[in-house]
Amino acid sequence: MPKIVRITTLFIPFFLFAQNVDMYLSLLHEGQTDGVKEYLPELISKYPNDPGVRYLQALMTSDGMKSLEMYSSLLEKYPKSKYAPEAAVKIGEYFYARGLYSQAGRQLCQIPRRYPSFSGIQRVVDLTVSSFLAIGEEDSVRYYVGIYQNMFPELNVEGYGVTKGKTSSAPMTQKPKTLEPKPYVVQIGAFGNLGNANRMKLQVSQIGYEVEISPVQTNGRKLHA
Repeated sequence: MPKIVRITTLFIPFFLFAQNVDMYLSLLHEGQTDGVKEYLPELISKYPNDPGVRYLQALMTSDGMKSLEMYSSLLEKYPKSKYAPEAAVKIGEYFYARGLYSQAGRQLCQIPRRYPSFSGIQRVVDLTVSSFLAIGEEDSVRYYVGIYQNMFPELNVEGYGVTKGKTSSAPMTQKPKTLEPKPYVVQIGAFGNLGNANRMKLQVSQIGYEVEISPVQTNGRKLHA
C-alpha cells in the first residue's frame, strides 16, 4: 500500500504540470501572451529540460533565428515528444516566410512520413506544395502528393492540379521558373477579444505582412482569427 501512495504522489504533479503546459499554449493561441510571459521564467527554472517548456520558450522568443535554434534543439533532443511535429512545422513556416522555399519544401516534406499521426497534415502538405511550386519543382509536387494520398486517403488535393494516383518514380528538380509563389494563409491566433486581435494585426502588419481578421466559431464561442 505505501508503494501505491508514493507512485501516485509523484504522478499527480507531473500530470498537472503537463496540463499547465497545454493551458499556456491555449493562452498563447488566444493572444494572452502577458500571462505566459509572467510564468515562463519559473517554468524554465523548474523544468529546464522539459520539451513542453522548451516549445513554449521558442514560441515566446521574438528573435527568429533564436527560435529556429530552439525548435531544432527540441527536435534533436526530443524527437518523440508531442511537441516535435509542431516544432518541425514552425521551422518550415519560418523558411517559407523568409522566402527560402527550397529549404521550406525539404523541411516540410519529411513531416507527414515522420509524424503520420500529426493532426495538421493537411496544413503541412498545403505549405509543402506551395513551397515547391514557388521554385518550379512541379515533379516534386506530383511525387510527394502521390505518396501522401496513399498514406492519407482523406487528404484534400483538389487544388494542387495533380491527378489522383499518379506518381513519379522519384522526385525530380526542374530549373527554377519565374513565377509568383502561391499565396499561403497562416493563422496566427484566435482571440476572444477584438482589441487583442487588432493589436496582433498591427504588430504583424508592421513587418510587411497582409493581415485579415475574420469571425470564427469554435466550440460554441465566437472568436476573431
